Amino acid sequence: MRLFFYRFSRNHLIKALAAIFILAFSAAVVVTFFEQEHTPGFERISSGLWWAMVTMTTVGYGDMVPQTMAGRLVATLVMLSGVVLLSVFTAAVSTTIITNRLKEGKGLKKLNLKNHIAVLGWNRAAPEIIEAIREEMIRDNRTLVLVNQMDPDQMEAVIVRFHSVQIKFVSGDFSDEQVLHRAAIAQAHAAIILPDESVSGKSKTDERTILATLSVKAIEPGVRVIAHIIDPANESHMHRANADHVVVSDRYSGYLLGAHVTAPGIPEMLDTLFTGRAGVQLIRRKMPNHLVGKTFAQASAYFLEQKKATLLGVLSEEEGFKLDDILSDDYSAIDRFIREKLASAGKGMSKRDSLRVDLMPDFNYQIAPQDYAIVMERV
Repeated sequence: MRLFFYRFSRNHLIKALAAIFILAFSAAVVVTFFEQEHTPGFERISSGLWWAMVTMTTVGYGDMVPQTMAGRLVATLVMLSGVVLLSVFTAAVSTTIITNRLKEGKGLKKLNLKNHIAVLGWNRAAPEIIEAIREEMIRDNRTLVLVNQMDPDQMEAVIVRFHSVQIKFVSGDFSDEQVLHRAAIAQAHAAIILPDESVSGKSKTDERTILATLSVKAIEPGVRVIAHIIDPANESHMHRANADHVVVSDRYSGYLLGAHVTAPGIPEMLDTLFTGRAGVQLIRRKMPNHLVGKTFAQASAYFLEQKKATLLGVLSEEEGFKLDDILSDDYSAIDRFIREKLASAGKGMSKRDSLRVDLMPDFNYQIAPQDYAIVMERV
């Protein structure tokens, strides 16, 4: 109750509304008392309340007019007070709207979103990530939330650049749970965590990425976390933090350097593919129902003839094993022992969902209902 009254006393909009209601109700009671026996229409307080609101808003329908001297004195007070209170109310509404806009512009407003994508941290690769997911964001009508400590003006420039995407900005340290709550991370579809360059002078980017992963999973374990780390030695720590997917910098640099010697042209082909200069892209497509049970060769022919795309392989999502599915709910001694041992070892009660990728399988491979197609098609 103390918290309620504290917030009430600081909210000018609520105070203005309360003052208007108190004035209208008081005027309705008083004018009804003076006019009910002399003027038709003032027999009930509800009618007096209607008259008070019409008078305060200066609408003046003229359907009800006080006839007694006392009633007219009340009307005079209502007119003068109503003009003042309505001005205060209008000013409070304007202030609230402007304040919310300023907070949103500075990244300080608590967002009310769900099923959005959060990008935690900022570096030179962030615009490329936005470009890569832009089409899917537009197609699925998702909002992109950028959480970092960049200057709000710089983030405004990013929002203008990618104006076709719904982008919101939240300012603050993305490893701080309060900042994550402002970004509505509990309702997010996924969170992409980047090695952060938004704050100069801060090092240990991988440690912040691990801490942010732990914070996100502590708030909502179901949020899908894709984390980018610099040091390959930290990959095991990321998995222990329960990250769903981990991207390691320079993981393929050794292969690319060697391929320049052993297979010239392959690195250039990959570069043109991933930078979008080739005019083609790798896409994951839902396998059409009529291809289920057919062979990979038949599926390849379908995509080539009907979709003008090349089928490279299939992938399927394997649902994680959940120990809760077999443990009983009554907490028997054995079940309790298993749970306690897992907890003491820092292990979860479930295994994360995983993807099985099969590139260029045997032509006789039969398409399963859960399979997705990996295709290369023109943009």
